[in-house]
Amino acid sequence: MIYPSELMAYVLWAVIIGLGVAVSIVALRASRPNHSRSLLLLGIGFLLISVVAGALWVGVYYFAGNPVMADVGACGAMAAGFAAVLASVMVRTG
Repeated sequence: MIYPSELMAYVLWAVIIGLGVAVSIVALRASRPNHSRSLLLLGIGFLLISVVAGALWVGVYYFAGNPVMADVGACGAMAAGFAAVLASVMVRTG
């Protein structure tokens, strides 16, 4: 049986994943014509923050039933994503 709080968590992660995919696609497409490393890193960062973190959370929670381990996996992916976003704003374009 699925509880309302679990259903709400799944729905919220689906929204986060959807928005992250949209932002990542825009950033990755914009990086291709001018070979912009900063936009490429920004797109990768948002993929890590949203899609990978969401997939890890939902996958670990669904298969293992452990919300703490699901949070640890999602936090690790988000930390890597924020590192990529930080690198994207620190990269020199010249």
